[in-house]
Amino acid sequence: MMILSDKKQIFKSLFFLILALVHTHALDNGVGKTPPLGWNSWKTCGEATCGHDICNEAEVKSVAQTMKRNGMYDLGYNYVNLDDCWAYPRDPKTKQLTWDPTRFPSGLPHLIDWLHGEGFKFGLYTSAGNVTCSSGGRPMPIPGSKGHYDLDAKTFADWKVDYVKLDWCGDIKKDLKAGKQAHVEFAKAMNESNREMFLEVVAGYFFLWGDVPSVANSWRFCTDHHDEWKSSSVELTCRLDQKKSVAGKPGAWPYMDFLLTGGSGCSENGVVHPHCPGQTDDEYRTTFALWSISQSPMIIATDVRNFTAVMTETILNKDIIGLHQSTNTPPGGHIKYWECSEILSCEVWGRKINTNGTSWMVALVNRGKKSHKITVKWSDLGLSNDENANIYDVWSQSTIGTMKGSYTSDVASHGTTLIRINV
Repeated sequence: MMILSDKKQIFKSLFFLILALVHTHALDNGVGKTPPLGWNSWKTCGEATCGHDICNEAEVKSVAQTMKRNGMYDLGYNYVNLDDCWAYPRDPKTKQLTWDPTRFPSGLPHLIDWLHGEGFKFGLYTSAGNVTCSSGGRPMPIPGSKGHYDLDAKTFADWKVDYVKLDWCGDIKKDLKAGKQAHVEFAKAMNESNREMFLEVVAGYFFLWGDVPSVANSWRFCTDHHDEWKSSSVELTCRLDQKKSVAGKPGAWPYMDFLLTGGSGCSENGVVHPHCPGQTDDEYRTTFALWSISQSPMIIATDVRNFTAVMTETILNKDIIGLHQSTNTPPGGHIKYWECSEILSCEVWGRKINTNGTSWMVALVNRGKKSHKITVKWSDLGLSNDENANIYDVWSQSTIGTMKGSYTSDVASHGTTLIRINV
């Protein structure tokens, strides 16, 4: 029979074992207190090139300088991130990752120091497998971080990197059993690098589920977001499945992938175009509104040096960005379906602006193929339908008027009416 002192000793040992496991697995790194705002190189055309995962030093500096001038930086867009376009084969002696010397002739550490001097944070991309997802137009595969998690985390820290995107490509992609452990080990390497770095995981959610907030600062939970309405609508549907445990909180944010506001860059007959939109302006407004209400990180992956009208209307909207960056209330989301002639096409999304719930940002969303009248009732928001409320149009930044009990808007196909309701 076990005596009491033995039980106490076992309990004590288990207690400290649990503490050790928590310390090992938790990404308690002090960053990501608000969801990131910034730019990523993925769909921006370079000065002399235009293609998937192509970037260069001149492009990055040009984008950062423009962000300082066009108002983005002042609103909090302070991340400048490179996607799968910067790396080069490892140094044969040190085994360290190196940067593409043609694309970054001054060296990545020099560029990072320059960006820090301008007030920006710097992010880059790697993969959990032996190679990354794309060669970025180069004739050889680009190495991932497999087998070098500790070395790469230390290298990134030495370079003063602020943000790391961990993808799921290479030989590890088919090794599903390794998924959870790979993400935990990479996060541990980041924790032990002696530098606070934001960690985004592309596939980690599917291995860690409800535990993902303890491992990553943000996580993808759906397919890649492409510049087409079908893809945007899929992202919105996936967001409905995010449960309370992974709904988002300071330091841990569900991520709906890049915003492609204004359209990807493209090249036609040798002529580079900064924007070749794959969606309508209404569709870009919808994605921007719902990314912001749900407090997804908002990383713009199009050419912000050439703003279109809808880019100005969305990216520089102070009302939207102000609420997106506030942690006074929990992330918002889908509230209800509104019955219209196209089943499950009319929706009400929203987020509390203040803690007592007398002020809301509400999105009336039409995913249907034709226009619909959509209504939000005050009772949908936990308020009395007997109340009068002031209605403000967030897109036009103008007052609509005072309404009692409800508000109805005629919403275009794939469009969103975005309003602020103050009771």
